[in-house]
Amino acid sequence: MLMMVQTKFFDERSDQSEVKARIVQKYFYVWAKVIIPTAKQTTKKVAYIDLYAGPGRYKDGSASTPLMILERAIEDPDLRSMLVTLFNDADKNHTNSLQAEIDRLKGIESLKYKPQINCGEVDSDAEKYFNETRLIPSFSFVDPFGYKGLSLKIVNGVIKDWDVIAYSSSTTTGLMLASRIRQ
Repeated sequence: MLMMVQTKFFDERSDQSEVKARIVQKYFYVWAKVIIPTAKQTTKKVAYIDLYAGPGRYKDGSASTPLMILERAIEDPDLRSMLVTLFNDADKNHTNSLQAEIDRLKGIESLKYKPQINCGEVDSDAEKYFNETRLIPSFSFVDPFGYKGLSLKIVNGVIKDWDVIAYSSSTTTGLMLASRIRQ
């Protein structure tokens, strides 16, 4: 049942999903431009983390958030040289499709750091990782449509250092942005 709902979700991008994706993409870019000068002096990296990345494209051909972020990064010299991306999805078909879509992006080879794609549930291992690992300046997009496992511990883990988190809910039209910046 869950797989059927997820599959149907990616048939055609709704207006609501398009607006959310564009907000996240634009906010990420503005955030990155503010953070990059400091990151150049410290970590030399910034990150985009998407724990529920999906297949990369909707069946109607529309790009989803991961591809939109990467396309913008390819266009920007600072992001090309500094962006580290981590994409995760619990569905192996989604991660395989996302990898294929990323491989087709024009200029993807110009990114210094190859996008990382993981397949797995967001669970206690993810909680432990995000809570125990010192993250580089990161923007995290958490869109738990149809997934179990999102917890306050994971949210706290991804915003404990530098992070911004964008949270989306399939049941609302809203997008929540929370920001905490620490050095």
